[in-house]
Amino acid sequence: MASSHIFRLGRIKGKNGIEEALKHNRREIQHDRGAGGHIAPERIKLNYSLHGAGNAREIAVRAKVAMLEAGIETPRKNGVMGVEILFSLPIDRHQQDSRPFFEDCLSWVQRNMQGELLAFDIHLDEAAPHAHAVILPLVGGRMQGRDLIGNTGNMNRLRNLFYSEVAKRYGLSQGSAKLGEKDKAVLARQVIEALSNDPMRYSALWSFVRDAIHADPTPYAQHLGLTHQPSKRQRKSFVQIMTSVGHGKTQNAI
Repeated sequence: MASSHIFRLGRIKGKNGIEEALKHNRREIQHDRGAGGHIAPERIKLNYSLHGAGNAREIAVRAKVAMLEAGIETPRKNGVMGVEILFSLPIDRHQQDSRPFFEDCLSWVQRNMQGELLAFDIHLDEAAPHAHAVILPLVGGRMQGRDLIGNTGNMNRLRNLFYSEVAKRYGLSQGSAKLGEKDKAVLARQVIEALSNDPMRYSALWSFVRDAIHADPTPYAQHLGLTHQPSKRQRKSFVQIMTSVGHGKTQNAI
């Protein structure tokens, strides 16, 4: 788990979804409300941006202007207003210079993702160094957020592409062994509990993050520095094996 990374795509919805996501990424919410959760206030000054000038409101206004210029005055109520990609390194990478990795992540987004990249922000004030890319899914004069993310097959394709083109070159793995359902549920509860006071809970992306945690809590646990010892499966004895009913016809015990 120590060498695995996080690559996640999420949908930003809501009329002001892009601005709210950017407020979190630019730490404007923390400036107004104070840092909380796993954000270290003394490290906020170490955060930086590789793309997207201005504050959250200014960037969101530019996105709305681009939509208006494309003739989109009233987006669909449940439409995807933005696509957000999370790139995260293991927690032990704070001791290394992570900027080259994030610069390569930015280049990867610019090469492989359609739409207009609005912002690329790096956070060094939490357990693991990570970055958020926010994309306006305006392609060919149409909002195509659902198509940019696509189905599970497309997300796996993007995940594998990112691994082969970027993550692999930094000695990162594609993930650790899968947990059993019971261990996964326990770890997911630990992660969500650890985020109980985190500003992410108030983000427009929280429902997406919550579902992703339940689906695979391991990289999020890594990100938060949580550990969980998988329960050992009880091996059946020879007698238990020979006397079990199984899935076929009932058989008499020996």
